[in-house]
Amino acid sequence: MPQRGAIRKLLPGEGHLQATQGPRTYTLLAAAMALPIILLIVLQIVFALDRERAAVVDFALSRAERIMLLADAQTRADRAVMEVLASAEMVERHDWPLAYARMREVAALNPHWRTVTISDLTADAEIISLARPYASTPAPINATIAQARDISREGPGCPCLYLHTPIGADGRYRLSVGVDPEVFRTLLLRNLPEGAIAALVDADGIFLARSHEHDERVGTPATRFVRAAIAGGGDSGLYAGTTYEGFRNHTAFVVSAETGWSAHVAIASGLIDRPRAYSSAAIAVGSVLALMLAGALIYWALRDLGRRRVAEDRMAQTQKLEAIGQLTGGVAHDFNNLLTVMIGGLNMLLKRIEDPKQREIAEHMLETAKRGDRLTKQLLAFSRGKRMELAPVDLHVLAPGMEELLRRSVSAGTNIGFDLHPDARWVKTDANQIELAILNLVINARDAMPDGGDITISTRPSAARPDCIELGVRDSGLGMPRDVAERAMEPFFTTKPAGKGTGLGLAQVFGAARQSGGSVEIESAPDRGTMVRLLLPRSEAATPAPAQSLAEPKPSPAAGQRILVVDDEPGVLSFVASTLSEAGYAVTSAADPGEALHLLTTAPAHDLLLTDFSMPAMNGLELAERARMAHADLRVLIISGWADADALEKSAARPRLLRKPFDERVLLDAVQAALATS
Repeated sequence: MPQRGAIRKLLPGEGHLQATQGPRTYTLLAAAMALPIILLIVLQIVFALDRERAAVVDFALSRAERIMLLADAQTRADRAVMEVLASAEMVERHDWPLAYARMREVAALNPHWRTVTISDLTADAEIISLARPYASTPAPINATIAQARDISREGPGCPCLYLHTPIGADGRYRLSVGVDPEVFRTLLLRNLPEGAIAALVDADGIFLARSHEHDERVGTPATRFVRAAIAGGGDSGLYAGTTYEGFRNHTAFVVSAETGWSAHVAIASGLIDRPRAYSSAAIAVGSVLALMLAGALIYWALRDLGRRRVAEDRMAQTQKLEAIGQLTGGVAHDFNNLLTVMIGGLNMLLKRIEDPKQREIAEHMLETAKRGDRLTKQLLAFSRGKRMELAPVDLHVLAPGMEELLRRSVSAGTNIGFDLHPDARWVKTDANQIELAILNLVINARDAMPDGGDITISTRPSAARPDCIELGVRDSGLGMPRDVAERAMEPFFTTKPAGKGTGLGLAQVFGAARQSGGSVEIESAPDRGTMVRLLLPRSEAATPAPAQSLAEPKPSPAAGQRILVVDDEPGVLSFVASTLSEAGYAVTSAADPGEALHLLTTAPAHDLLLTDFSMPAMNGLELAERARMAHADLRVLIISGWADADALEKSAARPRLLRKPFDERVLLDAVQAALATS
């Protein structure tokens, strides 16, 4: 966005140059500004799609790793019991009748053991087996046991997944247990992502358990894709393949170092291929547009080189200086303009899209744009030391409203609960900063509980300060010693390893509480968890906004009133003007303050001036003050992502402020509120 300009005398020959080449100059400037914006949008889309793809891959790998860890834990537990049985006195002295009885007792305590066998490997004989009554005469050895295979579909109680352990030091006798594969199938089903297929495979590529068609596939060879991945020798990875059911997929796998088994989680190919295809399409479209703009710039620049004079050189130098100021001073404003158009346009699209897949894509894009909005506001708040905007905040709505975000920020083994006292609800603070404070506290709690645990977010009336409400976050983690707790609020103080923490999380919590007129308390002790309390000033409940239908926004009761909309960003101007027109207002648009002042003097009287803050020649506040000098009853609403609310409050124009980005409902509410002021 251009910064506020200054009036200056024209350089010699500059007036003629502007008169003859003005349109061409504006074309060049527009193309120059559009090129980095296009590249920025393409990069944002590509990065977002790459992050989406990486998140899917990481999720599938984490599930495969979890399944493998649980399978290892199960086999480890079974082997431990087997080792105890193999070292029993009657087994070591080969008292087979007593050993048979002992085997029955242990098998009864492990119902997933389908059969237990002791074999003589030297004589190729089966000494005793729970699959048959005890007999002093040995039977032929089971081929699966003789070959020490992991799985067999044939034999008593099968299919069985076999575990083996030697008896004695000479290795002549072997204790073998046939485990029910259903144990591992249950493990797969409990950790299976929605729409996925999972399997447990041995080192030879034989199915040990499977989430789908388990009975038909257990003990049979896996697909060539699975066997090729195992043969590759990697500990983990991702490969493309097709299941026996014809399910085209990308499969994440993890190999156990203990057993040589591997866990495979197959997810739909589209979850990974689609972001990659969209990313390629975005790069292609962005590259074409960038090349077209670059070509246009080169064409006009080469055409103008022969026509430029000394006056043109001076003007070019001035334009360069102005461009630098535009790029450095208007980044936040430009980014909020982009978000305003994206959020408003996506909301409009969602009302018109019926296809579920298209709606899902649009909703993901809208959520990403809203995350960009929150990030921009937080960065702006830190970058310019912005004073918090205090207002009544309902903790009973704010805290539960963050539940989805908080659950995504913690591990699967962490439980998040809420304990909200009915008499501790409304406080006066900045909602954005309190949300950030809660998020910081929950992340700290997560880091203090590496094995998972419980996090409770609570509200209570403060006994020490009746004028305050306690907003608390408690965890069941490692806790802190007293000396660490006393320094926890210091900026840049952290006990985390290098690169794992900035030391600013609790400092932000402290700053949010102090600027709200409250304080922070910490209760913690080693191995007893931590409780952080924010004492926030009580507030009266906010005046409820008029109930609105979830359907398309309806025109304001003041429909038909005249509104002058001023914005030099075409996308924002078009979005605001069309939204207000659809709501029933009579809208006049102006692309710059000069045109707006002309319309205010020549067109019929307007009821509201709705203007952007940062514009060429003069900013929105200056425009409002000049307009109020001529029209004392004119109401003013300024839209901006970075204008200082203090400066607006001190202005004689008494404007209201609407923060960018916004959607159509927020815009209509702000316009109606501005028109209602006297």
